[in-house]
Amino acid sequence: MSHELTEPVHWQGRQWAVTGYGIEALDGMYHVPYSDIPDAADARPQWLDELCRRYGTDCDDLAAAVRVARTMRPGADTAASKSAA
Repeated sequence: MSHELTEPVHWQGRQWAVTGYGIEALDGMYHVPYSDIPDAADARPQWLDELCRRYGTDCDDLAAAVRVARTMRPGADTAASKSAA
């Protein structure tokens, strides 16, 4: 099952994508806006742990999406974000 991702799609993994909205599950069940994606130096967000505990979540793919989303987030310092990833 898949759904239409928010354009533009910046990156697409096996289960997650980074889009114009933020991070979206390819099946349409979960989405995280850029405003909820913390900087690498911040504490790990609760939503990330909750999604990783769900049965069937590809945590490595989700972690990759978070890293990419940090560099794509509006107002992100691209050079600093890339070095932190």
